[in-house]
Amino acid sequence: MTEQPKRPRGRRALTMVVLLVLTAVGAGAGAVYTGGVTFSWAGAGQGPATPTTPVGRPTPSPSPTRPAAGPVLAPLTGRAKVPTRAGLERALAAAIGPVNLGPHASVAVRDLLTGRLLYGKDPAGAYIPASTTKILTSAAVLAVLGPEHRFRTTVVAGAGPGEIVLVGGGDPLLATAAARARATDATRGTGVPVTIEDLAVRTARQLRASGTTQVTVRVDDTLFREPVSPTWESQYVPTGVVAPVSALWVDEAKVSWPSHRPRAADPAMTAAQAYVQMLRKAGITVRGELARGKAPAKARELAAVSSPPLADIVEHVLLVSDNDGAEVLARHVAVAERRPATFAGAGEAIKAVLSRLGVEGLSGIKLYDGSGLSRDNRISADVLTQTLATAARPEFPDLRAVVTGLPVAGYTGSLDDRFAGDASAPGVGIVRAKTGTLSAVSSLAGVVTTKDGALLAFAVMSDQARQNDPRPSIDQAASALASCGCR
Repeated sequence: MTEQPKRPRGRRALTMVVLLVLTAVGAGAGAVYTGGVTFSWAGAGQGPATPTTPVGRPTPSPSPTRPAAGPVLAPLTGRAKVPTRAGLERALAAAIGPVNLGPHASVAVRDLLTGRLLYGKDPAGAYIPASTTKILTSAAVLAVLGPEHRFRTTVVAGAGPGEIVLVGGGDPLLATAAARARATDATRGTGVPVTIEDLAVRTARQLRASGTTQVTVRVDDTLFREPVSPTWESQYVPTGVVAPVSALWVDEAKVSWPSHRPRAADPAMTAAQAYVQMLRKAGITVRGELARGKAPAKARELAAVSSPPLADIVEHVLLVSDNDGAEVLARHVAVAERRPATFAGAGEAIKAVLSRLGVEGLSGIKLYDGSGLSRDNRISADVLTQTLATAARPEFPDLRAVVTGLPVAGYTGSLDDRFAGDASAPGVGIVRAKTGTLSAVSSLAGVVTTKDGALLAFAVMSDQARQNDPRPSIDQAASALASCGCR
């Protein structure tokens, strides 16, 4: 079942009001189907933390259309008192020591108005980022495609008589009717992604209109390459932590619910089987067996369905830390940048786009995937905060979903059960941040408003904490930023 948002009570109600004043939560029309996997702390070891039940909830939609481009946070007027380095050092001291974060930890705090680094503890050092990698992936895909871009799954005429080709366009949220029914129940009828059955019905209507009732179906999933990263842990795909990356899938290659395992061994063919089943129900005879075949160049389009706007997809990916969706978005960056649609190609493309946006220090980072599952990734706290500050700048309105999609401390997504202790209570409803968790790795990067009204981007990273869970201390650090003037 899809969880519903918690109702604010007492102090939470007050802080939520503050949050709504400080942030323009510009979600798109309707709700986005959320089926990502969150992780619980697993202690020492080399694998990912233990997967828990998938978390899903609707993204609020305050208006029937996406608001016009504008500032993501409160106006950056420059009147707020900006924290000093000494003040930040005092405020963070109790939370960021080696006893709390382990022997290898990094912190960066940046002023959103000027982009200036206010405080750093090894800010340019290379750390395993885990899912904070998704911040970079999200910023890059929004920059190259724009927030209103939609991914299209199409059916085109094939090379031979009566042949049609189902072409995957890399829609990460393409669903089956069964999944859409579950999402509709959970969101009380709000908008959800289109389905593969919708596409089949539209195809059948077009075929009948042309007098065709018998077809052969081919499947073209060639937009992406390299379905499994050579740097992922060997158990990731077999245990369902992530699916093989594909330009055509349904339900993120999940084949049961609510479990995320097992995943479809061949996501494209599984999606095609659902398509053919509905095509037959719609009165079209499908001859022969399903087989792969590339669509002819400039083939005539017979039917198509489109994804939600990219900004909604990015908000979904960030909110629930959707590994599968992030990998698809990374491939789209590679395609847009005319690089190989592989893991390596996507990593290089993301870095190239961020460089054009003005992010510095990229030569010191390594990207082997778009989700952060790879333990070979290396990102600095400095690069994370630069990317967040760039996304909040008014001259980059297309990037605003990077900030609006961040989970809210104590309320939504992968932060809904964080910031609950007394030490971190000041951050509830005020901190918006992306989590990152693998075994012995924990990171948090986001935005926060100080009690004096200064708007900050921050990142806290720890990747050798094998003796204890650093997340409470990381939450405490973020809360310290929210509750202090730090002068």
